[in-house]
Amino acid sequence: MTLDVRAFWLMGALATGSFGLLVFFVKNAYPAYLSRTLAIFGAANIALSVNYVIHLGRAFTGQFLFYVVGATLVTTCLSLEYSAVCLLKRRRAWAGWIFGPPTLVFAICVWFTFVRRNISIELVCCNVVNMVLMALIANSLMQKEEGKKPFIDTLTGGAYALLAGATFGVVVDALGSGKFNPEYDFNCARSIFNNVVAVLAEGVIFPLFLLMLSERLNRTLAVQAMRDPLTGIYNRRAFEEIAFRELSGAARSGLSLSLLMIDLDRFKEVNDRCGHLAGDALLQAVAANLRNSLRDEDFLCRWGGDEFCALLPRARREQAEEAAKRVLRAFESFDFPHAGESIRITVSIGVASDESRSKSLPALVSRADKALYQAKGAGRNRLAFAAE
Repeated sequence: MTLDVRAFWLMGALATGSFGLLVFFVKNAYPAYLSRTLAIFGAANIALSVNYVIHLGRAFTGQFLFYVVGATLVTTCLSLEYSAVCLLKRRRAWAGWIFGPPTLVFAICVWFTFVRRNISIELVCCNVVNMVLMALIANSLMQKEEGKKPFIDTLTGGAYALLAGATFGVVVDALGSGKFNPEYDFNCARSIFNNVVAVLAEGVIFPLFLLMLSERLNRTLAVQAMRDPLTGIYNRRAFEEIAFRELSGAARSGLSLSLLMIDLDRFKEVNDRCGHLAGDALLQAVAANLRNSLRDEDFLCRWGGDEFCALLPRARREQAEEAAKRVLRAFESFDFPHAGESIRITVSIGVASDESRSKSLPALVSRADKALYQAKGAGRNRLAFAAE
């Protein structure tokens, strides 16, 4: 039984076309940058599908479409996949790798199809360009993110590396044969192998790519569940979970722990005078200023409205006092520019320390809150300690 390469072209057209169309149904389920990534990857599959369709209609498409456009579409597919991977990894894609390879392949195909006809050499050159792109994609996928290599990324990179290796084998076999006939038999063993590998690779890579997107979606949702959407610091729910863990550990070890309740002075006046958009921008600037004033190991959250809360692990009363003073000093020179004027804002701080073994977040918050109101009542822009 003789294999017909057209059967693999048909499978490739159906598979890549289905993948490309599926993208437009699912991309809206992802956040903006993931949706753009998926759209680019879908466009790559559509380009490859059109190539297969052109090959299937060889009797009607003509030499320019079959040899030049078809080969250029394959390389365009890989260039788009490189662009999608760079966007997914939040790395800058070099424009040369996006536009250069398809342009080079187009020129090679025009030359060896119409000027100095040799389809065998043309296909070897195209395979070399495509192999370099596959290796580039594999390398991009295997780059670390936040100090580690995601497993799915590594697995997908391995698939591209295997595809590059298979293409390298095809090139070596072609060069080793020493036969470069002007025409090319697409039903030869080398061509069949090349097409089988390409179809199988697309069938594996597409679901792996979706898994990479899903992993990042889950990571994004987890961060969103823990962060205040306006300021980017911990929200109250996440803070309470962190505080429960820290308080439990402190209770077991007998280590001290402190809490700061921080409230903006006369924030409502700023909101009323400048508007809520300016108030939101001010809260963002305040959160950044607070974060820079605290230690890396301290936990800062937006407790509600214009009130913030900071948990200071292993901090005794003296250390908590020093932290509160750092915050006050940070707001001495704090200026928020708005509509040509500079808005000054100060904070009042309530400090509660617990060096006992009976640690409770509600009790600690209650004590710090009472101290905060004492600071407010004493004239604002100061700190006050909670009663022991």
